[in-house]
Amino acid sequence: MVLASQAQHGMWITEMMHGGGTAYHMPFAMWFDGPLDRGAMLKACESVLARHPVLGCAFEDRDGELHLVPAADRPPVAFVRAADVDGLVREEIARPFDLGRGPLARFTLAEVGPSRHLLLFVGHHLVFDGMSKDLLVRDLAAAYSGGPLPPLPMPYGAAAAIPPEAAAYWREHWRDRQTVVVDGVSGTARTAGRGETVLLDLTGELSGWEEAGVTRFELFLAAVHALLFRYGNAEPAVAVAMSTRRPETREHIGLFATELPLYSAPTPDTTLPELAHDLRARLRELNRFRDIPAARAAGGIRPRPALAPVSISFRRRAADVAFPGLGLVAEWKMSNHMVRNVLHLQAVDGADGLRLTLHYSPEVIGREHVERAGEHLRAVLAADPGLRLADLPLPSAAPVPAPAPVEAPLPGAAAGAVDGDLVEQVRQIWMEVLRIEELAPDEDLYDLGGHSLTITQISARIRKRLGVEVPFDVFLDDPTVAGVAAAVSELRA
Repeated sequence: MVLASQAQHGMWITEMMHGGGTAYHMPFAMWFDGPLDRGAMLKACESVLARHPVLGCAFEDRDGELHLVPAADRPPVAFVRAADVDGLVREEIARPFDLGRGPLARFTLAEVGPSRHLLLFVGHHLVFDGMSKDLLVRDLAAAYSGGPLPPLPMPYGAAAAIPPEAAAYWREHWRDRQTVVVDGVSGTARTAGRGETVLLDLTGELSGWEEAGVTRFELFLAAVHALLFRYGNAEPAVAVAMSTRRPETREHIGLFATELPLYSAPTPDTTLPELAHDLRARLRELNRFRDIPAARAAGGIRPRPALAPVSISFRRRAADVAFPGLGLVAEWKMSNHMVRNVLHLQAVDGADGLRLTLHYSPEVIGREHVERAGEHLRAVLAADPGLRLADLPLPSAAPVPAPAPVEAPLPGAAAGAVDGDLVEQVRQIWMEVLRIEELAPDEDLYDLGGHSLTITQISARIRKRLGVEVPFDVFLDDPTVAGVAAAVSELRA
C-alpha cells in the first residue's frame, strides 16, 4: 500500500465529485496482420501486468489520505472472436471502472479474420497516460518475442508538501477562465459531456519553421493561442498536459502527467514567432512547478473537470517496434467519446507527421465551428511568420453572446433547522483541517482556500466522529459548514 500522487488524488476526487463517465478512460487499439500466436500474445499481456503492478491497483481513501491498494481481482485478459468489432470496441470503452475495487485496466484480444487480430487495451487515466502507450507497445513486443520483463517497483510514494514559491506562483498567475469563444460561438463546459471528434493532418504546415528557435510543440501552442486571441479571447487560457516523469520513472506505465493552465496576453501587433518565444519562457517558468497541481497550490479553486476551457496534449511518438512476423497499426489517438471542456486538441507527432484530433461536445459547440477552427489553425501555421496577429488571414470574430448567469445556491440555505450542536461539531472539524481559529457557518470552503485534499480530510473526520459518509457533491452544492451539517443531519435521518 502506497500513497497516491498529487495528480492521482486530484483526478480521483474530480471523478468522485463530478462522475466522469468515460472521460478518464484511455483506450488503445493495436491491429495485427499476419500469423499471430494467440497464446504468446495473451501471455505477453500477463507479463506486462506483472511488470507494471499499478495496472492491478484500486484506490482507497483512508482517513483523508488516498492510497493505492491491490484490486479485488486481477486485470482481465480475454480472447474473443468478434463478428462486430466496432460494437466490441464501443462496449469495452464504455464499460465502467470501479475505482474502489479495481482493476483499472483490461486487455481484449479479438480475432477479426484468419490473419487479422485486434488487441484492445482500456485503462483508467489514474494508472495510464499518453507516454504509457509507447511503453505498453514496447513491453508487449519484448514479451511476445520471448524476452524477459523484469518487475518494476510501485513508483508512487508520499506526496510532497506544497513549496511556498509554488503557492505564490499560482496565487499570482491563476485566472478563472471557464468560457471561451471559438469561431464566434461562446462555450462553457461545466461538466464532462458526450464527445465527438474532427481529424486534421498538420504535417505540411509545421515544415519550414526550423529556424524559428522554438520546438514544434511551442509553435503549435502559439498557433492555438493566436487563434483564440483572434476569436476575441483577450487573454487566452489553454491547459497543457505536461509530463512529470523523472529518470527513475521513465520506464513505468502509470499517471506521470499533469494538466496545468497556461495564459498569454498577446497584442494585435504580436507576431506568431514572438508569441511562441513568450510562451516558451512561460512554459519554462511553469515547468518548475509541474509536480504541483494548480488547484492545490493556489487554494480556493472548486474541483472541476477541466482547469481551462481549451486543452492540449502534444506527444512525440517513440520509434516503431517490431512484433516478429506481424504487421502492426496502432490507433494512438482513440476517442473515449467524452470531453471535459469546450475543446481538446490531441496531437501526436511521429515519423508519419503531425496528426491532430479535435475533441468537442456537440452540446456546447457545433461541428461546423470546430471544423472551421481546424482550418483556421492550419491558416495560422501556414501564414507569413512576419504577419501581426491582427493581419492573419482569418475572418473577424462574430459578436459573442453573453453567457447566461448561473444561479448560485445561498450559502447555508440547505441547513434549515439543523441541530446547533451538530453544526458546531462540523465547524470544529473544518477549523482543525483548515488550521484557522474562527469560522462562520456560512463561509464558503473555497473562499477559505479549500481544495481537493481539504475535502477528503474533512470527510474522513466526519466519517470517524459522526459516523456518516458525506457525498463529495455536497462540497459542490453547498460548501459551507451549515450546508455540510445539513447533509449529515439528513443522512442520519
